[in-house]
Amino acid sequence: MVQTTRYWLTHYSGVFICCLASLFYVYDYFIQVAPGVMTHQLMQSFAIGAGKLSILSASFYYSYTLMQIPAGALLDRLGARVLMTLAVLASAIGVTLFGVTYSFFISCFARFIIGLGSSFAFISTLFLISRWFSHRYFAISAGLLQMGGCIGSLFGLAPLAFLVNYLGWRRSMILVGLITFCFSLLFWVFIRDGVQESGEKSKFSAGYNSSRFNFLLKKPQVWWVCLLGLVSWVPVTTVGALWGLPYFMRVYGLSNIESGKLCSLFWFGLGIGSPVVGWFSSYFFNRRIPAGICFFLGLLGSILIIIASSIPLWVSAISLFLLGISSSVQSLSFGLIKDVVPPNLFGLASGINNMAAILGGAFSQSLIGYLLQMSWDGLRINGAPFYFIQDYQLALLVLPVSSVVGLLVTAFKVKETCCEMNYFEIPISEDNFLNKG
Repeated sequence: MVQTTRYWLTHYSGVFICCLASLFYVYDYFIQVAPGVMTHQLMQSFAIGAGKLSILSASFYYSYTLMQIPAGALLDRLGARVLMTLAVLASAIGVTLFGVTYSFFISCFARFIIGLGSSFAFISTLFLISRWFSHRYFAISAGLLQMGGCIGSLFGLAPLAFLVNYLGWRRSMILVGLITFCFSLLFWVFIRDGVQESGEKSKFSAGYNSSRFNFLLKKPQVWWVCLLGLVSWVPVTTVGALWGLPYFMRVYGLSNIESGKLCSLFWFGLGIGSPVVGWFSSYFFNRRIPAGICFFLGLLGSILIIIASSIPLWVSAISLFLLGISSSVQSLSFGLIKDVVPPNLFGLASGINNMAAILGGAFSQSLIGYLLQMSWDGLRINGAPFYFIQDYQLALLVLPVSSVVGLLVTAFKVKETCCEMNYFEIPISEDNFLNKG
């Protein structure tokens, strides 16, 4: 009876702790897309154009990318409770600083701090899931976590746009910062590292020596899979996080709230597509077919988005949903990584793959901003640069190009694994590798 009671107390404690931790990942997506609903306000406040706005938004991704590999090692040494509390606190400071500063440079630094904190959201929550629940529930928990991130993006569009219209963007960010401070306190009080924390040493940190890193970089399949993850994430940071909302405002004459509702269909596509694509891959024991289908849908959706001025609004809505589904390849790329690397290198390989996706997204977001800036004729309305529909259409050509690259890599470079471990090299034991490294 005592053991049964202890089991259920532990189980429900784990559910509560992991649900609380997952709110950090929901917040992570929310704060990523926040600049998209206030592009005009930001350009007016800092007297900047699309190029500098891209730098401002992408500053989040620069620190996020740099921390992907070291975050795992820090997590293994310090545990989720300490790191998540400090990470949320750093994000709260960054959001508050972003809301009060009038300096463009400091605002970029504030976004950099926010990204630094948010870089721990995903892997810290997965760490807690692995500690509190058995391995058999890990995959479905990770899928639900990804869906939670998409929910955060939905809150970062139309609801935030309403708040910005009501309070102004500065007061809105300060309010979000204060709420985030409260979250850091909750995390310190309630988060616990789990039932396996007593004195165990994970092998996760051992995977971060230079020899292992160099070993992975010499494997072509790792490069090709990372490239799939990179191009699949281009629509997320470009259309989903920043440029989709002002583009559809211009095309259809929508308000930022109405455009935010429209762009939320992209996140619905990503949220629904991620678990469905994973299920399809596992059920049919095939990685390349669902990836190819996704990139084809991405190509179709991106072309429709570019010609949005010539098609009805409902067709653009469908195209956004299709583009969201296409980005589900990013979650599928982690399955491919697990198939093509030895188990003792999976943690490091996953960090490299995630870093490639975020880096590609940051680069493409900035590229679209610079393409808009290059085509700008100097016209300003209410102090903010005015970009014509043709300017957006030229810049958004990045989308179909990324889909074509994904199709070509899937068809000719990525090897089918049939959802089984197939290293395409002679597997090596951890002990032998460490001796060589």
